[in-house]
Amino acid sequence: MKKSREVAFLGIISALGVVILFLGAIVDVLDMTAAVFAALMLLIAWQELRYKAVLVYFVTAIISFFFVMFSILPAVEYLIFGLYPILKPLIEKTPKVLAYVLKGIYIVLASVGSVLVMYFFVPASIEKPYMIAVYILMFAAVIVLFDVLMAKFKKYYVLKLRRILRIDRFFR
Repeated sequence: MKKSREVAFLGIISALGVVILFLGAIVDVLDMTAAVFAALMLLIAWQELRYKAVLVYFVTAIISFFFVMFSILPAVEYLIFGLYPILKPLIEKTPKVLAYVLKGIYIVLASVGSVLVMYFFVPASIEKPYMIAVYILMFAAVIVLFDVLMAKFKKYYVLKLRRILRIDRFFR
């Protein structure tokens, strides 16, 4: 019975992530916001089922590539931002200095990846060469804010939201 509840929970979280990415594809302005919210769904899956959340990451990414017909941009951004809720708990288990170095490496790689996504999918947005550096700095700031958001959301989820949504009773 417990396995079926876990599979149902993972399916619900995956479906919510796909719907959020679909809404982000419909409204072009919300593509990155949708990727961040879908990554927060992944954080919920990580809090409940740890390493099985990797399945949610892959299922959401694959389904969003198939069913997002309007714009593929939110699905690609989800691949970048959705990886962080899985990596963050593993990074935080390391010593503090190494954790900051690993977070810095992720910030640089994700920022460059986001700029490359913009360069290939929205080429009109990068007309001047100096804009690439501006976008890398902007995405680095977004990822730092995303890290802060994840820490705050994790506390809120553990202390309040889990009981409000009755997820704690679902896994008994």
